[in-house]
Amino acid sequence: MQGKVISIRLNTDKLTDKKADKILSSLPSRRKSEYIRNAIIAYKDQENLMELIQQAMIKAMGEWDAKQTEKKKESNESENGYVDFLKSL
Repeated sequence: MQGKVISIRLNTDKLTDKKADKILSSLPSRRKSEYIRNAIIAYKDQENLMELIQQAMIKAMGEWDAKQTEKKKESNESENGYVDFLKSL
């Protein structure tokens, strides 16, 4: 089985390409492919982690909002009880 060959073209006028070139140039030639594979996997893992964090935060904020709404509702009900009591006097 033969491996896939992917080539990249770096434009050293761009800062990100220049940084990538500096990093890749500092690696031994046999380690470049491994480094790139690991970087791609780490990037994808980071994206997945960010998505999970966002979902957890949305859920937590929704639960917090529901609690706050319930507290307001209870507060309004107790205030209305006082008003009704005072009106009855």
